[in-house]
Amino acid sequence: MQKLSIKQSIVINAPAHAIYQALTRSEQIPLYFPIKLVISKWRVGESVEYKGEINGLPFTDYGVIEKLVPNVCYQYRYWSDNHGTQQCAESYVTICYQLQVVNHQVTRLLMTQDNLVSEEMLTVMDEIVWPQLLTALKNHVQANYLKSQITVAL
Repeated sequence: MQKLSIKQSIVINAPAHAIYQALTRSEQIPLYFPIKLVISKWRVGESVEYKGEINGLPFTDYGVIEKLVPNVCYQYRYWSDNHGTQQCAESYVTICYQLQVVNHQVTRLLMTQDNLVSEEMLTVMDEIVWPQLLTALKNHVQANYLKSQITVAL
């Protein structure tokens, strides 16, 4: 069976450290992603669980952190109980966020999602889910970074 991938990028008007913190702090993620709770010790090899709800039904993404390079990269692989697949190694999806500094106040976020199991899932994730999620992340980071800069200036 062919495994499918998505690659998307977005430019965020904030430094890499602000984006990295938003991606790797359990208390920040539910502020911009439709997740209720994130549980992790935030170390390579440790688990990460994203718990949420879709159409009134609870779900959990069960993941393992593969890379954590501060301000550069966060990668994990996961299986979700809402993907309609069996929980086995072949069903795990990998998500990688890479941060590329454009200048000290602007960062490009590259997101790759690998090992999608169907064209239908690829289409939904590529055309609907990721554009919404990346835009929500961008808005969250930019608003909070601007707020922090105003506070520092005062």
